[in-house]
Amino acid sequence: MQKNKWLVLVLAVVMLAVGCSKTKTTALPAAVDQHLAWIPQAVNSVAYCDMQSMRQSELGQALKKDFEEKIAKLRRDRDFQELLERTGFDIEKDLHTVLVGFHAGEHDSLPRFAFVAAGNFDEQKIVNTINTMHDSLEKVHSEHDMPEWRTETYNGKTIYVIREHGENAFYFADAHTFVAGDKDWVQAIIDGKTANQSVKQNADFVALLNKVRFKEQCWLVANTSEVMEKMAREMGEHRDFKGTRAVKAVQGVMFSAQVGQKAALYGEAVCDNEENSKLLVDAAKGALATAKLAVSDDREAVDMLNRINIEMHGTAVQFNADLDKAFFDKMREKVEKHGKSMAMF
Repeated sequence: MQKNKWLVLVLAVVMLAVGCSKTKTTALPAAVDQHLAWIPQAVNSVAYCDMQSMRQSELGQALKKDFEEKIAKLRRDRDFQELLERTGFDIEKDLHTVLVGFHAGEHDSLPRFAFVAAGNFDEQKIVNTINTMHDSLEKVHSEHDMPEWRTETYNGKTIYVIREHGENAFYFADAHTFVAGDKDWVQAIIDGKTANQSVKQNADFVALLNKVRFKEQCWLVANTSEVMEKMAREMGEHRDFKGTRAVKAVQGVMFSAQVGQKAALYGEAVCDNEENSKLLVDAAKGALATAKLAVSDDREAVDMLNRINIEMHGTAVQFNADLDKAFFDKMREKVEKHGKSMAMF
């Protein structure tokens, strides 16, 4: 009996160790999951940021202190104070989270977007401010130079339409939810007809989102196959760039961050095959080596850059790092001193 107890204990410890060795991912907040059903299926990139959580984190508060003087100066500006009073909206305090989806292909003349923000919004004050600004600009510019701006009622909801190279619109779903994007899409949200045509039905997006490590605070998921060829062509025009083939090979990208006492970062780029994945790893490590060379006179800075890990796993190139305030302070110091060299990184 005693032997069996020890066996059970050993098995429990082994199972716990195996579970802890796996890459853990955080859960998607319920409100974000709900709003994802509002993002059109056709987008190829989606990003989310809980700015309130990041601002309130220990690292966020520490980094904010570096800019307190500039922020205080801005808040003393008369025009800025007047804007806050008119709109009743302070982006630093009233904007909590942002979820945005967009589609940008090589042959798109204009990128399409869908934007959902959570926070505190005084609809009447914000709209009155926009009307005042629009009227003021019309006095200076010709009516034909200004985008058309009008208010409409749709299915019992007030929407605000901006016509310029197509029709975009925004509306306030409630005092805490702001929605903007293509007019037809905004109307579909009001009608409750987006669920079966949302990005949650996009298998490529879902597969990438499932691999995101930190879903609660800040992440980006992008299906890049449509845009990488153009990007590689543009980057290839620079003589110093040798990674055109590697860039063209990237089919999908994901990045996420969890900010507390430190910033835990995790990113991944998925290539079309392992050979190109190896090329991308070499290019990324080469860029990191260039950054280290630029600060080689500072051992502490080099050690900090060594915290950034780049590895290849099959067709995926993975990046991860745990960075504290000292890292950001040091990198800012080095960028100011070695601007050109560090900019290459």
